[in-house]
Amino acid sequence: MPKLNNRFYPLMDKLKANPVIAGIRDVAAVEIAIVRGMQVFFVLGGTLSELGSITSTIKAQPGSMVFVHIDLIPGIGKDPAGVEYLGRNLPLDGVVTTRTQLIRAAKDAGLLAIQRLFALDSEAVKTGLNILRSAEPDAVEILPALVLPYLGRRLPVSTMPPIIAGGLVETMAELESVLNSPAVAVSTSSEELWAWAERRI
Repeated sequence: MPKLNNRFYPLMDKLKANPVIAGIRDVAAVEIAIVRGMQVFFVLGGTLSELGSITSTIKAQPGSMVFVHIDLIPGIGKDPAGVEYLGRNLPLDGVVTTRTQLIRAAKDAGLLAIQRLFALDSEAVKTGLNILRSAEPDAVEILPALVLPYLGRRLPVSTMPPIIAGGLVETMAELESVLNSPAVAVSTSSEELWAWAERRI
């Protein structure tokens, strides 16, 4: 059982119902994801001026949760002031970032904070675990997702925040394989994989 922050429970409930997170880069993708019944969104692109429309469209759907990957948004400072600006001016639930200093800034702004880590080799995993202990994010997104079925048994899952997997998942079989690892969810921009919940019915 992963180490849960109380603030993470509403998101965990949604991920139990549908563990696929829609990776969104523009408003057109938002509309498709909404039709597919997606409830959790990672905004992975778009300009600062487009974020308002993207996040408002998502939050207009009852119960939807939206997270902005702040590192990927041009026009916003990659510093605590940028996080504070987003939290104050957009209807966000949280941020995704590779920058540990922004995890604390997100929490201070009342947002959920998801630390993104790249599991490229054993040293990167070791460094990542140290980062998690220091930053104490609400969740961690590990990339690429396809390493989780192999890496999962080596991770101290009981002392880690919930694991979200992202990147390189292209088929339903791969998605199912990752969901059978310690990952509680998979983030993907593949519209085909957004149909996971439909296929489970």
